[in-house]
Formats: sequence, C-alpha cells, structure tokens
Amino acid sequence: MEYTVKIFPDPNGDGDYIAEIEELKGCSAFGETPEDALRELETAMQLWIDAAKKYGKPIPRPKNKKSGEPKKRFNVIFPASLLSDVDEYRGKFGMKRSELLAAAVKQYITSTQRARPH
Repeated sequence: MEYTVKIFPDPNGDGDYIAEIEELKGCSAFGETPEDALRELETAMQLWIDAAKKYGKPIPRPKNKKSGEPKKRFNVIFPASLLSDVDEYRGKFGMKRSELLAAAVKQYITSTQRARPH
C-alpha cells in the first residue's frame, strides 16, 4: 500500500527531520536526515498497523491517487544547497521530492512550449 508521506524539518529540532503518514493519525518518526526519518517511518507504520489489528481498530486505506500511468525511477544529481532548498520547500507543503520535481518539470515544459510555439 502506498500512503501519503510528509517529510519536513523538525521545527523544534537541531536540523532533524520528521516523517509522517497522513492517513495513519499519529504515525510519525524522526531522523537526522530525510532518508533516516523515512526508514524509521517504515518501522513506525508496521507497528501502527500491528497495534490497530491487535485492538480491532480500522486501518485507513491510502488516499486515492491519480495512477494508471506507470512510474519510472531515475537518479538526479543536485548541488547540496539546491537539494536543501528542495527539501525545505517540499517540507512546507507536505510533498515528496518526486512530486515536487515532477510538478516543477511539468510547469517548466508548459511554460517553454508557450514561449516557443512549434
């Protein structure tokens, strides 16, 4: 199942990150990096689901997302300062890196197509 994950800088921390699953109320984890927080969140999610099953609580389904189109993974290399800016921005808006980058690329392509008609 694919839940909605939000990763953002801990507003009260010393550079730590918080990862949350939107659909699983109270399911969150911390880490020194976004990647660490996400790894810890996988454990927290399993514990959350196990506890819900044990106590007969409902387990919310992932939000319906637009799918249908297959996704492909690729590697991107950014300067560290730009990646930091990406993480700060997406954290404010509860986006994944891939969601933010896809939206930015789509906007860029749309804007350049308007500027340079075929």
